[in-house]
Amino acid sequence: MSKWFAASSIAVVGCLIAILSFGYGVITVGVPYPDPTPAQAAAGEFNLAITKWGMGGGPSLLLVGVAVLVVLAAARLLHRLA
Repeated sequence: MSKWFAASSIAVVGCLIAILSFGYGVITVGVPYPDPTPAQAAAGEFNLAITKWGMGGGPSLLLVGVAVLVVLAAARLLHRLA
């Protein structure tokens, strides 16, 4: 049962990272300043990089978790059929 829990946890963590990074991006990068100072532009780029990492890494973890769950389910099904 621990394999199922681990795979489910990976999928849930990936989903949470994607949702939280989307919210972080909306809050910090959502509306750019009309004429930003260099410091504001640098902060915006930094926040955008964090958001891009989360929006890429979160769904990747979600897909890995779902793939592992599919493999576990297929192995269980094949074991029952044999």
